[in-house]
Amino acid sequence: MLKRLRTAHPILYCILSEVLFLGSMVVFSLLATIVLAAAGADFDTMDGYLFGSVQEAVGLAVALLLLARTGRLDLLRRRGCGFLNGLLVGMYPLFFIGYTAFGTLAFGRPDTPLLPLPRILTFLLNMIFVGVAEELVFRGIIAQTLLERYGTARAGVWKACLVSGVLFGAAHLSNLLGSAPFGVLMQCVFAASLGVMLAAIYFRTGNLWVTVFLHSAMDIAAMLIGGLYGTTSVAESVSGYDASRLLSVAVYLIPTVFLLRKKKLPEVQLYWGGIVKN
Repeated sequence: MLKRLRTAHPILYCILSEVLFLGSMVVFSLLATIVLAAAGADFDTMDGYLFGSVQEAVGLAVALLLLARTGRLDLLRRRGCGFLNGLLVGMYPLFFIGYTAFGTLAFGRPDTPLLPLPRILTFLLNMIFVGVAEELVFRGIIAQTLLERYGTARAGVWKACLVSGVLFGAAHLSNLLGSAPFGVLMQCVFAASLGVMLAAIYFRTGNLWVTVFLHSAMDIAAMLIGGLYGTTSVAESVSGYDASRLLSVAVYLIPTVFLLRKKKLPEVQLYWGGIVKN
């Protein structure tokens, strides 16, 4: 059924995939919270990143199931231009990751001691799971489905990037369950523009693991102080987002124009022409 839906109604399939992915994690979170509360768990001392890792693992399982049911698990093995060459394509976000991490460690470190190593490891694990799960869904499932729908001509590639980016941004509305509404709105704008750029990198490289690495590294860099020192949770960080996040529209869309310039479109057609009908 999912395979037929993907072929006949790709937009509906993309929306359904997003709903199933997010819904599975929300349901798990609610059920797990009820069970832990009934068991008398102390939520103040609980490792939120460990809980988040398990939650993302549930979403990852749903993503893998969707890929398996539609015969698309092969995208996990696609090399495209190769991982290292793909990182060259994604040089801009790599620079941004390095700049953010350096600035945070150089000027944002608190006076408090580092968290114990197990807590730091669960932070890293959580960010990696977020990168893997979200890239499988929003690039591997949604962006690729849209590219197959719109084709590899310039207009089609841009449509696939923009629509998948909007869906990626909208997914962050789920953070309204724990963060301030304005901060979540700013996160949605930020995520939508980032999603457009990540889709462009995926189409240019044909390698999902490139965007998985970039996504995970960006999340680690963004939450580095909270993850290392425990000073700020993800929910608190999102609540603190202000209107400056609107600058992300330019920060990420301008490089996307460069990534998808006319002379580079043959690379997209090279990696996707065999499975996309123009």
